[in-house]
Amino acid sequence: MKQGNIRRQSRSSINLAAAGLLVAIAFLTIAFFSPAGQSKANDKGKSDDFTRVYEHTYDEVFQASVEEIERMGMFVSAKDKDKGQISGYGVYQATSRSLPRTVKMTFDIHVATVSAKPETQLTINAKGKGSMTGWVEESFKNDFLQGLQKVLATYK
Repeated sequence: MKQGNIRRQSRSSINLAAAGLLVAIAFLTIAFFSPAGQSKANDKGKSDDFTRVYEHTYDEVFQASVEEIERMGMFVSAKDKDKGQISGYGVYQATSRSLPRTVKMTFDIHVATVSAKPETQLTINAKGKGSMTGWVEESFKNDFLQGLQKVLATYK
């Protein structure tokens, strides 16, 4: 009889440990894949916007932004030069990782004069459609900013 009690306690302990493990896995899965969990990761130093200041005129930065977006194969759906707004969409092929990934992207670009030196600030925000697109969005913004720098270099 004592041996039966030990077996029941042993099974009960194993079942309890397995249930605890399942709860922990479920919690981690929900935390990782939920938007709240992803935004907390973004709050730890990663911003959705990329901002740069260029030693070019407002007109040059605005025009070069439109040129670079079109060069990347994206489409400008709205632009307002007076407000410094450029918006658009397209399909982007991310190449910065070992596995290439194609993602539908939307983007917003804001251009603003900083000073008359000339200095112009550009901020880009991009959103990929689908799950786990954070690194693709970052790659898109980096590729855009690198290409923009090359276009601006032709203006001097």
